[in-house]
Amino acid sequence: MSLLSVIFALIAENFISSLSELRRFDFFFRYVSWLRAKLPTFSFQSGTVTLVIVVAAVLFVVWLISAMLANVLGLFDFLFGIAVLIFMIGPRDLEDDVQKVSTAFEHKDYEAANFYASQLANRDIAEPPLQLAKTIKEDILLQANTRLCGVFFWFILLGPVGAVLFRLTCLLKENQQKESDDFADSSRALYRIMIWLPARICVLSYAIAGSFVDTMSYWNGLSDLWLRDSEEFIVISGLGALRYEESKDRDDLDENEPDASSIQHALSLVKRAVIVWIVLLSLLIVTGWLV
Repeated sequence: MSLLSVIFALIAENFISSLSELRRFDFFFRYVSWLRAKLPTFSFQSGTVTLVIVVAAVLFVVWLISAMLANVLGLFDFLFGIAVLIFMIGPRDLEDDVQKVSTAFEHKDYEAANFYASQLANRDIAEPPLQLAKTIKEDILLQANTRLCGVFFWFILLGPVGAVLFRLTCLLKENQQKESDDFADSSRALYRIMIWLPARICVLSYAIAGSFVDTMSYWNGLSDLWLRDSEEFIVISGLGALRYEESKDRDDLDENEPDASSIQHALSLVKRAVIVWIVLLSLLIVTGWLV
């Protein structure tokens, strides 16, 4: 069932263009603000306690709906899982975001490229063309994990509750990135916990989908698998996986021009890595590791 859910979600993501417009989480941020305003009345000042209450309330609702539907008919629970997975992917379509950036580079409109890069990375970016192309490439590698792979991983592990938990974690981390209070620190800590395992699988997927030898050459050692910062590990491994492809284009590249082709190379690597995920999931199901 997990494999079918992932496949249906990917099909919907690729063929229903309006999905990104439906993935609005303003209601969640309003709920967080309202709840945080109420909790101090009850002496809940700890950022960790507040975070647990904020997330647990949403997860309980998702679990309750899933359990109720499963008791009525298993098919309803399956359809609910697909709907949740589709809604938790993104929020925006990665390929669409990358295409906007690529088009801006093709027209040498670097102001627009910075604007679309900011949308892609969910943070303000204003960089010269050479550095901008490198930054975009790295952000594509990172966004693949937070938009797709991480959602798939936690859905396979915990069902709809896992997918929702991962998406809420990413949303809170992005929403609190400029804050420095206990709640923001707890949100970032939860994000680091939630991406640790998906990041390792994402890294291995990049290695298989790209240049395995070059990927490992970017590691300091096998200890990176459990010691290195997850986002840094994804980036350096993705760059290693792309090394062979980009070396073929380097001879014709003007050093003063941004390497726009590397953006498409990064997107292609992500697509291949997603296929690796699906194949791996299929093998696990066939061998009976997952149901």
